[in-house]
Amino acid sequence: MNLPLLFARRYLLAKRSRNAINIITLISIVVVAVVTAAMVVVLSTLNGISQLVDTLYSPFDQDITITAAEGKTFERDSLDLSAIQALPGVQHASWVIEENVLLRSGDQQAVATMKGVQPQYLEMSGLPRHMYMGDPRLENDHGPVVILGAALKDGLRVPKDDGVLQPLEIGALIRGRKIGKLSSSAFEQRRVAVAGAFTINLEFDSQYLIAPLDFASELLHYGNAVNALEIQGSQGTDPDRLKRAVEAIAGPRYSVKTRHQKNALMYSTNANEKWFTFVVLAFIGLIGAFNIIASLTLMMIEKRQDMRTLSGMGVTEGFIRRVFFLEGMLIVVVGTVAGLLIGLGLCGLQMWTGMVSLQDSVVESYPVKVLWGDLVMIFVAVMAIGTLAAWVPLRSLSRRYLSSNV
Repeated sequence: MNLPLLFARRYLLAKRSRNAINIITLISIVVVAVVTAAMVVVLSTLNGISQLVDTLYSPFDQDITITAAEGKTFERDSLDLSAIQALPGVQHASWVIEENVLLRSGDQQAVATMKGVQPQYLEMSGLPRHMYMGDPRLENDHGPVVILGAALKDGLRVPKDDGVLQPLEIGALIRGRKIGKLSSSAFEQRRVAVAGAFTINLEFDSQYLIAPLDFASELLHYGNAVNALEIQGSQGTDPDRLKRAVEAIAGPRYSVKTRHQKNALMYSTNANEKWFTFVVLAFIGLIGAFNIIASLTLMMIEKRQDMRTLSGMGVTEGFIRRVFFLEGMLIVVVGTVAGLLIGLGLCGLQMWTGMVSLQDSVVESYPVKVLWGDLVMIFVAVMAIGTLAAWVPLRSLSRRYLSSNV
């Protein structure tokens, strides 16, 4: 039998002559529980926001993007597409042309980014799920059609395809023309119908239009050149592993990036915010752990007579220190477990009921994603703080309040 643990458990649960000790012990447990629950809730919310951001960007940024290491374009024939498509984990691939263009509809005009893609790109980006109105298609019975971002479409006041009119005019600078010799002949213009509009987020909705690859190539005079090859990996495929396999085929002439590498600043900012928040909450927990020191100090004062009796029975000072150390650890364990359960309960309520809503956002309520790795990290961090709070002051406290009686 572990006698120090038995004493510590009895001291934690027993009634005491001074009610203040019970209150301080309860406060210590509550502080640990609140800090732990706050860590669970805040980190899970940050995980949810990161997942939401990734979801919002994933329609336009595929798992792997291949671009030229030097220059803006490359010839399609220079890249072994069949070998890349044969790689395990590659689900779809699409050539991409991306360039700024001038849009006009009646008296309205706007500068936008045209993204010329192949038909399979619509499935790759999940665009049918993001349609605001109209149909997710790149061709009708009369020829090519385009899909606009919802804000772009509303700003231009361009009508949806009626099968007769082609109300949208797209103008682009002809490839290779020098800026100093701009004239009306330097621009290529095409009229095209609008199949519909998509909505993903404000940035994309006000900036992008999706067009057929051949239409974009003709408008920009790209010929057989493209800006990128975008690859969608199969579900469960490791993007970094797939990237290395693609790099082996593409060679040094090409730059191969995962979606996280392409948006490194955004993802690193989210990750840094999460770790900074964790450190701040851990520091708050460290400050709150001083309640444990107060609780142990008062308990040592109250239990002097008990310690004198045990000393007479041959108990060592080390045994007494273990008793109060385990007392502090029990406070930490009870508070940590309670905090984890409370935090998980709050996260569950948010996921199931959406009790904290978001006004004028792409989602109705705050997104939450609980990661088991975060729970383990929180448990280890809080236990480490509690161990530090219970152990570091114990030797000096035991000398001050117990040594004269042992």
